[in-house]
Amino acid sequence: MSDLCVNLADDIYYQDDYSSLYALNGEEVFNFEYVQNSNRILFRSIKRRIKNVAGIIIDEELYDLETPYGYGGPITNCYSEKFLGDAFLAYRKECIKQNIVCEFIRFHPFNKLAQYKDYFDFHAQERKVVIVDLTLNTEDRWSKYSKTTRNILRKANKNLSRKKDEDSLVEFCSLYQQTMDKNDASDFYYFKPNYFEKLKDVQGVELLSVMNELTVVSSGFFMHGSDIAHYHLSANNSEFNRENGNYALLDFAFDHAKEQGCKWMMLGGGRTSDENDSLFKFKSKFSDKSLPFFIGGLTFLPEKRTKLNSMWRQENPDSQLKLFQLYRNS
Repeated sequence: MSDLCVNLADDIYYQDDYSSLYALNGEEVFNFEYVQNSNRILFRSIKRRIKNVAGIIIDEELYDLETPYGYGGPITNCYSEKFLGDAFLAYRKECIKQNIVCEFIRFHPFNKLAQYKDYFDFHAQERKVVIVDLTLNTEDRWSKYSKTTRNILRKANKNLSRKKDEDSLVEFCSLYQQTMDKNDASDFYYFKPNYFEKLKDVQGVELLSVMNELTVVSSGFFMHGSDIAHYHLSANNSEFNRENGNYALLDFAFDHAKEQGCKWMMLGGGRTSDENDSLFKFKSKFSDKSLPFFIGGLTFLPEKRTKLNSMWRQENPDSQLKLFQLYRNS
């Protein structure tokens, strides 16, 4: 595998403009930086007030933290036990001071700190995510595709044109809604139109489409920093399923990200953690490389988290859910 060394601090998921998209209704982007000489670590998340649990109003002023949509986790340039111990202690003290109950983290798969599980109160591998090596030339990259995928792409690329165009946003929003409805997606994947308006204005975010003459067949938001590009959200026109626009769109995105100087494209995982998940298997058609995706948690006020989760459990006694922030489940 090519060198996995990347400039993670420059990744789109660590930019304030991106994180701010998810700070709504009085929420805020919460940053904490700890520095010792030339060593530093940055914690970033969304800080939210805990207003109610299962419909029960919470009068006490309590907050929690969560990674913005996608990937994150603290990033550092130093992995010494002494430095990390001091940094996490300082971070815990600050969070306790601000009445923050706990934090749920979705680690960036390129984040080395995700492997340092001893610093977290909860840590688990959630699934695998597919990554595409963009340092390869087009011929070598295509050699990683399945034979069927190569044949599909040759036909699709003959029939479809490529377009980088923000003017397709209205059509994308409509197609995205239809795609989510067709896939019976959870509320987590639904976004309001003004979200997409703001998203397209974030530096490094682009809307790419493949077209059948003047009609959008497949369209998606792709994001990039200096080293890593990301497949973010996409939609397909069901009237043109036979054109396999979703295949052509990804191949277009790989070429475009490579032109921007990116080394890797992250396609993400499936809808579930099952390696037979249909979405994961589709993404795996484009690469034989993957990385583990870890989730984690930090508890700052353990008695409060236990109480909040118990409140939710009392209102939902038949539920089998086991979540770190169970009280957040609607």
